[in-house]
Amino acid sequence: MSEAPAPALPAVGPDAWTGTTWCWFALLAGATLALALYDLDGGPGFEPIDCWVAQTAREMQAAGDWLVPRFAGETRMQKSPGPYWAVMLTSLARGTPVDTVSARLPSAIAAVLLVLTIFWLAHRIAGERAARFAGFAASASVLVLWWSHRAASDLGLTTCTTASLAALWIGSEAVRGRRMRVALWLTGYFTAGLGMLYKMPMPLVLVGLPAVLYVVVLRRWTLLASGWHLVGLALFLLPWLPWAVAVIHSDPAALLRWRVEFLDRFTGDLPSVAGQRALPWWFTYFGAAALYTLPFTLSVPAALLRALRPPEGVNRRGTLFLALWFLGHFAFFTVSAGKEWRYLLPAVPPLLVLLGIELARLFDPQRRPNPKLERAALWAVWLGVPLGLAVAGLVGLRRWYQLSGTLELEGLATGRDVAIAFAVTGAILTVGFGLAATLYQRRRAAASFALLVITMWGVWLWAWPRLLPLIESQRAYIDFARQLRDEIPPEYRAALRSVGFQDSRIVWYSDVRFPRVIDPLQLLREQRGPRSLDYEKRRTAEEIIAALARPAPALFVARFEEYMELRIQAPPALAAEGRRLPPIRHWLQSRYGDFGQHFVVFGNVAPPFPEPELRLTDKLRARLAAAEQEAERILAARAPASASAPTD
Repeated sequence: MSEAPAPALPAVGPDAWTGTTWCWFALLAGATLALALYDLDGGPGFEPIDCWVAQTAREMQAAGDWLVPRFAGETRMQKSPGPYWAVMLTSLARGTPVDTVSARLPSAIAAVLLVLTIFWLAHRIAGERAARFAGFAASASVLVLWWSHRAASDLGLTTCTTASLAALWIGSEAVRGRRMRVALWLTGYFTAGLGMLYKMPMPLVLVGLPAVLYVVVLRRWTLLASGWHLVGLALFLLPWLPWAVAVIHSDPAALLRWRVEFLDRFTGDLPSVAGQRALPWWFTYFGAAALYTLPFTLSVPAALLRALRPPEGVNRRGTLFLALWFLGHFAFFTVSAGKEWRYLLPAVPPLLVLLGIELARLFDPQRRPNPKLERAALWAVWLGVPLGLAVAGLVGLRRWYQLSGTLELEGLATGRDVAIAFAVTGAILTVGFGLAATLYQRRRAAASFALLVITMWGVWLWAWPRLLPLIESQRAYIDFARQLRDEIPPEYRAALRSVGFQDSRIVWYSDVRFPRVIDPLQLLREQRGPRSLDYEKRRTAEEIIAALARPAPALFVARFEEYMELRIQAPPALAAEGRRLPPIRHWLQSRYGDFGQHFVVFGNVAPPFPEPELRLTDKLRARLAAAEQEAERILAARAPASASAPTD
């Protein structure tokens, strides 16, 4: 095995870990762990990305099949099984079925590991002081506080790729011993492989792109002159390749499924992301970066500029690596047609490390004061924070009323409840940030930063159980899912089919498992090329109409707008062919929320309970009546031709 090249050490090497360093590290670990584990069983309900993970883990565990992920009885090969395995292992360790806590706990653990990795990397690049600021800024950021309580796979992926890049860079540039260098390299490769297991193939880009940019831009070609990289490659393949080979052997269509999920999502050929090529989407990740680095967002531009001209004693190669890491990820996700804010999570850790360097300078008690600027900032905080919160509160309260005011239900929170919860949250933020600004103006920089962190922690401890369940309520979906579970007799569940894209919340909250009308793989084979949303809608409608005409029971779960499209568009189209839409019987409809949240269950047989009347707006009733009249007009126009046609 060839010798690993000696790293180019910075002019001022990284500080040794002293007893004080370990004390700060332990304090950070304990505080982050307490925050990450706080009230995992509470807060708002699961959103779709959480339910995909939780329900798939539930079904895999129930079936005893750890190889092939399944959701609602369908093969779910879009993602590798790492998140599902993590939830299943957590469930087994707790001795409980897959539940909310089991689904969230892997992300809570990932949050702690992510914060400690940020501390470690910042210490190696810029020393203990910057590490303290980076670590505690990360623990108080929206990124860590919010995503530590989600069941989605994104934070686990972020932790794996962050640990991988940190180990690879430190092994290459910031350690002296050969054994430690090799150990860190191999650790970096292996954790990248764990990331592949968690969400393949993203680590190929998330780890590979920053590494390649670093070697090319800084001309660090000598780092590649070691045979240990071949061993690292084997360790990279070890966590995920055996599973991928086994799955391809058991499901020959796996490669096709992966092509659709990964390549078509990137290019925009996937129907669900086809609309994300418009110009405004090219700027969406600026908002994500701003949100996830709160409350330190205003320091992000200065932190990025600091990467080019770091303070004395900071490893410039390290800051350039962080900048290339962030910019490489940002550019990749911007170019990709498929965009969601959570995709940017792996790009935020380098920003937090750079923020640690910038905040260490900003909150330095020896920093030259600027009384006018600090006084202006003080007034801006005391006036701007409550004003911004007031505007956000009015918008949020209006939105809450639109969603929940359609129908009064027992136990539903009132507008007063929401206003009080928001007012307390706003008061904590205003007083905390205002006092922090006051302390800063009075040259008490350390206390000012500490108060910022404590304020964010306090807001989280209050808002998670008291405010977020109201403004991020999933009650509309939970209520419909319970109706589905309780009102549909077991003998009819085999007849259930999902129309269009599945809403994972309905399946998770009900645990009633029903496949889609047409398997997506069949639709893909029929199209023999890029998927067309119009084609898939038309084919789905054809299958629904055919099933409604058969004597065998058929029930469909559809979003309200999809159901209305069928009712408005199908009658005239069928009439043009001399046919009528088969009779439709209504079973269930969402009981509250706006129509954008509604679901409908309909079919060709009457329910075993009084059939509910479909709730519609006057405008929709008029459109339905117009569609039926148009169908009758077309049929009437065809009637003379049919009557005069010769018979056998």
